[in-house]
Amino acid sequence: MSNPDSAALRVAYLNIVQGIISRLANSSSVIKGASVTVLSALLAFAGGEHVTFHVWMFILPGVIFMCYHAYFLQQERAFVNLYNAAAAKPLSTEVSFVIDAAKINAVKEAYWSVLARKTIWGFHLPMIAGFVLAFWLSPRG
Repeated sequence: MSNPDSAALRVAYLNIVQGIISRLANSSSVIKGASVTVLSALLAFAGGEHVTFHVWMFILPGVIFMCYHAYFLQQERAFVNLYNAAAAKPLSTEVSFVIDAAKINAVKEAYWSVLARKTIWGFHLPMIAGFVLAFWLSPRG
């Protein structure tokens, strides 16, 4: 295969991986928005009459969304590592368009280390704490 063909294939592969990274980053943003929306709806519901509501009803969905956010961030980071590995290879190396689980698992960070990142808990924990505080300060809390 000639060098221009190899370069074109490399660019095509990198574009595919970049598209996946963009979709995963978008999913992460959607998870953040959904988290705020659901917790806001729960706070509004908690203010209703004859409603028995407890603090854990904010914490549980908040933690679930935090775990989803960590999962999408873990996948995004894995594909960024895959992208960087492919971009660093010499142009003479043949490009394989197969993206299988083995390739992704080889470059994937541990879930718990992703969950411990400031990106995750720096957003979700203050948000959950804010909703819990708003609930406690409300007349029904």
